[in-house]
Parts: sequence; structure tokens; C-alpha cells
Amino acid sequence: MYFKREENFSDNIIDKFIVYLKELKKWNRAYSLTSIEDEREIIVKHFLDSLLYLSFIPNRPAQVADVGSGAGFPGVPLAIVNPLLTVTLIEPSWKKVAFLKNLKKRLNFNNVEVFQARAEDIQKKFDIVLSRALWSIKDFVENCKHLIKEEGFFLISKSKRFEEELKLCDGLKIEIKEFKLPFFSGKRYIVKIKR
Repeated sequence: MYFKREENFSDNIIDKFIVYLKELKKWNRAYSLTSIEDEREIIVKHFLDSLLYLSFIPNRPAQVADVGSGAGFPGVPLAIVNPLLTVTLIEPSWKKVAFLKNLKKRLNFNNVEVFQARAEDIQKKFDIVLSRALWSIKDFVENCKHLIKEEGFFLISKSKRFEEELKLCDGLKIEIKEFKLPFFSGKRYIVKIKR
């Protein structure tokens, strides 16, 4: 295991990430939830990468939707580290939903809901709607605009050139933060979007 216990992460949080890692590796053998199998890569490219969203998420109660959650990224890591968030994982694939429901039970989550659905079929409204490179920025906002509360915002992660996407986003208020993940080359960008 690559996790080290640090002062800024409680034992409970570390324990939950260890359970998450074990469950992901176990289920991945049968259901191919992620192409990444190496523990260090999972920790950095999935867990730490998911926590980059916290740079825009205020430390107060909020309703969060993770659209196209897949194996739970970024919603589950956010729910682990910030119990003030109520996180709704939206995923159309039944096998990924089965994994997410199992994970919710194993981690004893009170702040996580799992919906087997497409974003377009959800009627609930959220403070924050986020995703990991599921669509282009314009398509993400278009497909999920019905999910956002009046004062809410979107968060999306991008890892490659997306300047062309930004040119198609007239009328949107966009803020970008850039990050470098440890141990691996390449940058991550968290894009905050307000209508």
C-alpha cells in the first residue's frame, strides 16, 4: 500500500481510501471499472486527482452531483474527505452502479446517493455539478444546465488542450486552476463555470 498516515488526514479518512482501493481492485478484475490497475497510479490519478475539485468547493454544506461517476471519481473521494457535502453519483451503467452501491455500503456513507440514470433524466437541482472530462465544456453545460441551482456552478476536469472548447463558451463565466500531479508528467485543469 502506498498510503502513509499524515497529520492532515484522519485515520478514518485513510481507512476509507484503503477500503476503496481494495474494492476497486477486486471489482476491476470482473467488471473493468478502470484501465488503471497500479496502486500508485490509482491513488494519484484517481484519488488525488478527484480531490483537486476541492480548490473550488467551499467548506460548507452543499448538494453535489457527479455526472458520469463511473467508478466513483470524483464524487466518492470528495464525500470521504468532506462529510458536509451530499454527493449524488449519477451513472447509467448497471455494473458501475452495482459497484457504487456496494462501495456506499462498505464505507457506511450517509452523505452519498447513487442513481442509475443519464444526467438528462435527473430532475433534482444541485449547488455544484461536476464531471471528469465526460463531454466538451459546452456540451457538459448544455446537457446538465437543468441540474444546477440559480447560484450554483459547474466543475469539470481537463487534462489536455481545451482552449478550442473555451472559444465555444461565449456568455459563460469561466475560472481555471492548473495543477501538477505528483510522480507523473502532465497537468490537470479544474474549470469552474457559471452561467
